[in-house]
Amino acid sequence: MAGRFVLGCGMWMYDALSKFAAPDRHRAFRKKGVRQIEPTLRQDGLTGGVTYYDGMTDDARLTLETLLDAQNAGAKVLSYARVRSFVEDETGAVQGVQISDVLDETSTATLLAKVTVNSTGPWSDLVLRLLRHNQPAPLVRPTKGVHIVVDAARLPVQHAVVMTVPKDGRIIFAIPWTDPESSAASRTVIGTTDTDYHGDPDRIASDAADIDYLLDAANHYFPDTQLVPADVLSTWAGLRPLVMPPSDGLDASSVSREHRILSRPGLLTIIGGKLTTYRRMAAQLLSEAYKQLQIDEPPCATNDRPLPGAKDIAPQTDETDPVATLRDELLQKNAPGIDRQVAHHLAATYGVRARVIVDQLVQKLASGDSEAGERLDPELPFLYIEVDQAVTADLAVRLDDVLSRRLPLLLLARDQGLGCVDKVCARIGNVLGWSSERRQSERLHYQDVVALSRQWRSVPSGK
Repeated sequence: MAGRFVLGCGMWMYDALSKFAAPDRHRAFRKKGVRQIEPTLRQDGLTGGVTYYDGMTDDARLTLETLLDAQNAGAKVLSYARVRSFVEDETGAVQGVQISDVLDETSTATLLAKVTVNSTGPWSDLVLRLLRHNQPAPLVRPTKGVHIVVDAARLPVQHAVVMTVPKDGRIIFAIPWTDPESSAASRTVIGTTDTDYHGDPDRIASDAADIDYLLDAANHYFPDTQLVPADVLSTWAGLRPLVMPPSDGLDASSVSREHRILSRPGLLTIIGGKLTTYRRMAAQLLSEAYKQLQIDEPPCATNDRPLPGAKDIAPQTDETDPVATLRDELLQKNAPGIDRQVAHHLAATYGVRARVIVDQLVQKLASGDSEAGERLDPELPFLYIEVDQAVTADLAVRLDDVLSRRLPLLLLARDQGLGCVDKVCARIGNVLGWSSERRQSERLHYQDVVALSRQWRSVPSGK
C-alpha cells in the first residue's frame, strides 16, 4: 500500500484531473482521524488515510433511463430480440440483421439498415461469428467480476473503503449501499474480482472461490467482523468485454479498459470501455456511423443532455440536495404508503418521474386497489405500484426484469424476492394478460435466476 505522502500526492493529481469539480477536495487523516470515521477498520499498521469523492450509480437504472431517452427520441426498443444472422450482399457488406423473439422463436423479422451497430459487450465475438464473409479473429477477452452483498450490520462502513488484497495486490472495495431512512434495509457491497472467463456469458455466476477471495480480504481489513459465507445475502457476477491484448502474458487485471471501434462496410462494432465513459464512447461511435453514411455530422448534445428522470430537476448546491427536495415534495402529497423511506427511494430511483408514480398510486388506491400501496418486502421501500410502472413504462417484459433490475430484490432482499414472487407474477400477469402457463414459466425462470446466484453454496472452493 502506498505511504501517506505518495497517497497525498496522488489525491492532489486526482483533484486536478477532475478540474476540482467534485463536491469537495480530498482530506487527509492521521490514524486517530481514520479510527473516528471508520472505527471497524484494522488498526495494525494503520498510519492514516484520505477521503476523496467519486461517483456511484445504479447500472441497470442508468441503462434503462438511456433506453427510455432513446425511445423518446424515436427509437424502437425490442427487448429479448436475438440476432440470428446478418443480411449481407455478395461483397460482405452488412445491410441489416434477421432477428427472432427469445420468448417466441416463431416470431421473426428482418431489420434493414444503412449502418448496423454491434454493441453487445461480452457477446460481441458470438455475434460476429454470424457473419458469412470475413469473420474477424476474437476481439474480446472477457473477465468476470463478482460482488457480494452483506447486511450492513455485519460490516458497517460509512465510506467506500479501498482495500488492497493481501494475496495478489488487487484493489477491491467495501461500499455502503445505505438506505438513509432505514438501517434494516442498508447493505454493504464487497467487490469486485477480476478473473478470465471462458464459459457461457448467459450463465455467468459467482463460485465459492470468488466468495472466499472477497471474504478473506474483507476480514483482513475488518478483523473484528469475521464474515462467513452464511453472511452473504446475495451475489452478482458480470463480464467485462475487454479488448483482446496484442500479446499473451497479461493477467486479467492488467488488460486495458480502453474501448475500440471496428468498422467494416455497413457494420460497426464497439468493444471494451467503461460505464463512466459511455457517453463519450457513444459519441465516437456515432461519428464513425456518419463517416459510413457520408453525411455531415450534426452537433452532439450528449454533454448536456439529461436522462428522463433528471429533466428539469433542481441542480445540487451546497445548500440543496435535489433528491431530498423531491422526497419532501412527494411526502407532501400524503399518499398512503409513501413514508420517508419510500419517498426517498422513489426520488433517488426515478427522479422527476416519481411524481407520476405517486399520482398513479393515488388513482389506484381510489379505485380500490389497496395492494398498490403495499411493500413487496417489509424491510425494503419497493411498492406494488412500481410493478405496474415497470411493465407499462419501464420496458420490463419478464418477472426477472422486475425483481432483478427494476426493483432489485434479487440483490437486496434476504430471501432474494422469493417470498413475493407469486404476488408480483400475478400483478404482472394481470397487466400483460399472461396465461396460467406463462405465469408458471416466469416463476420457474426467476427461481432459476436465484438458484444461479446461489450455486456457489453447493460447490466447495477447495479451501
